[in-house]
Amino acid sequence: MKHPIKWLLLGIFFIVRLSYAEPASVLKTKSQLKVLEQKISRLEKALTESKDKKSILIQELATTEKAISACIQDLSKTHIAIEKNQDKINQLSQEITTLQQELKIEQIRLAKQVRTRYKVGEYQPLKWILNQENPDSISQLLTYYQYLIKAHQQSITTVKTLQAQLATRQNALSQERQEQQGLEKNLLARQEKLEGEKLYQTKLIKDLNQDINHQQQALIDVQKNKENLSRLLRDLAKKSVLSAQTAFAKHKLPFPVAVTRNHINRINQGVMFYAKEGLSVDAVYPGKVVFSDWLKGYGLLIIIDHGRGYMTLYAHNQALFKQKGESVEQGEQIATVGHSGGLKENGLYFEVRHRGKAISPLDWLS
Repeated sequence: MKHPIKWLLLGIFFIVRLSYAEPASVLKTKSQLKVLEQKISRLEKALTESKDKKSILIQELATTEKAISACIQDLSKTHIAIEKNQDKINQLSQEITTLQQELKIEQIRLAKQVRTRYKVGEYQPLKWILNQENPDSISQLLTYYQYLIKAHQQSITTVKTLQAQLATRQNALSQERQEQQGLEKNLLARQEKLEGEKLYQTKLIKDLNQDINHQQQALIDVQKNKENLSRLLRDLAKKSVLSAQTAFAKHKLPFPVAVTRNHINRINQGVMFYAKEGLSVDAVYPGKVVFSDWLKGYGLLIIIDHGRGYMTLYAHNQALFKQKGESVEQGEQIATVGHSGGLKENGLYFEVRHRGKAISPLDWLS
């Protein structure tokens, strides 16, 4: 009921005023028409701005999608590198296994040597000499003892070397795995972030498309409604043949709907009577129905010609009980309250016009 209705009512005013061909109103009508054209121009400008914004968003989305593609390519390369490095990891694992086995063997050998030296004793060579045993036997025993010490020292050195090599291989293996896992983790996080940006940008474009569609439809509706009402009221003005016995009297007309003033709201050039759906809509004055049909922007609409240029409009009805050409009396039911034509709340939109010019209904209602 906001902007489209306002523009449609302006269209009514323009056409009806022209149909009465009042010279003094021509310049004013042209001025009002210019105002309407400016409103349409603003709608078109807003539509253009929305389309420009959409183009920018599409470019940003393209950039994001390209970044996602590059990230996926990097991930693919990383997986290939991981597969290639798996041989290196396997080799390191095998080397670690071999070193562990060798270390275990050396540890066993070292343990045996320790037990052997313990049995011989640290001072055993001195006892051999002091006991003055066979010199040849002493020489052999000393040679064996020296060999035992040398083997023991060599085993210790081998164990230390194997332990150092094992630690090196294990560190290398751990570092290799950490690097690969870290690289993959970073790429996955980057991809997730980009996917989130893509989702957000896609939603913005979707919302903007809806705004553009609404703006385009609003523009079409304004233009079509203006044409429809202009044609309608031009015909009605030409066909107005009634002559009322008495003119409208201010503050003497009854409400078209049985509601209190708390349920009335002035809108554009008319008033809204907010009422329960199905409530009776009554003619405020005797006259002849000159229009009874659905009209875009007004829903189910009745227009009554009361003669001498006076007309009343009753819009957004639930049902119409009078047809074009029928006469009505004051207070006679002509329709029921509804919300046809896209009205969000149940109610009756009511207007009073004299020679095509909207006049305040509240000045005429009792």
